[in-house]
Amino acid sequence: MKYIYTAPDCPKCETLKESYKAQSIEYVERDAQRLKNPAHDRDNIDVEAFVQLSMQNMILPVEINN
Repeated sequence: MKYIYTAPDCPKCETLKESYKAQSIEYVERDAQRLKNPAHDRDNIDVEAFVQLSMQNMILPVEINN
């Protein structure tokens, strides 16, 4: 399963979602805000996404294959 972390009004995020839909790729969309809130109960996917986001210089979207 693919997970994507997106933000509202993010053109790159919208382009990725449109691409997935056109290719019939199933995905779970998560709000990128959940990565910024340390009080939120993060799961392993969130942790991996946070690392990926850091490596991308905090640029969305983040894609995680699980």
